[in-house]
Amino acid sequence: MNKGMTRITVLAAALLGALAASGAAAEELKTPIRASMLLDLTAPRAQSRDTAYQESLRAEGPAPVRRGFGEVQEDGSVRYGDLSVTVRNPCPPGAAHYEPAPLPGRRSK
Repeated sequence: MNKGMTRITVLAAALLGALAASGAAAEELKTPIRASMLLDLTAPRAQSRDTAYQESLRAEGPAPVRRGFGEVQEDGSVRYGDLSVTVRNPCPPGAAHYEPAPLPGRRSK
């Protein structure tokens, strides 16, 4: 817990203790104490919009991405830092898509 939250919690506990100890003092109170008031005292406070924005500007950003070219390995794969990429053609040479399309008006073999 942070310092401000601890201080508010101690204050709320002291207030509740004082009210519980003196039953006669509770009758003299003009303003009724509701649970929402106690919850508001103990609720954490959010930073203001300007403070949060200033802190986000001061904070360090993510690490820069290395934009280098990959190194081609002997087996044809490419290594990008710690990552190795291999692209293989599942169709051997001589398969149908390697053959040129037949000329118009001629039959294919």
